[in-house]
Amino acid sequence: MANTQLSDATHIMVYIALHDDENLKSDRIASSLNTDATLVRRIMGKLKKHGLLVSTRGVARPTIAHDVRQITLKDIYLAVTTKRNLLNVDTNTSDTCSVGTVIPKVMDHYYQEIQSSAEARMDKISLQNIIDDVQMYQEK
Repeated sequence: MANTQLSDATHIMVYIALHDDENLKSDRIASSLNTDATLVRRIMGKLKKHGLLVSTRGVARPTIAHDVRQITLKDIYLAVTTKRNLLNVDTNTSDTCSVGTVIPKVMDHYYQEIQSSAEARMDKISLQNIIDDVQMYQEK
């Protein structure tokens, strides 16, 4: 099963940014994600804990905590990701095979490079960039 927390968290942030003057109960946001409100509340809790969202208990008006040009995709990724690995090495390989004994180490090295590159790229994509793209696609 694919982990969609980054996508879902970004979706939530964009939804809140574009509907900032409306009632934003978690079930309303959840309907946009085609999921349940519990998942939305859980993700919003992580975003709030990392200082990306501000909300008041009992008030359905969460807000973005910072200028959307200052929040990056990496900020959102770090808020919702517990294990920072986009790719996973299969470590269940044969310890009697000359390839099986070393391939996990070799692949881990490359995967770490890919992770670093991906995070560096995420750090250059602002929430504003994503909002602009969403609005551009909505106009088509």
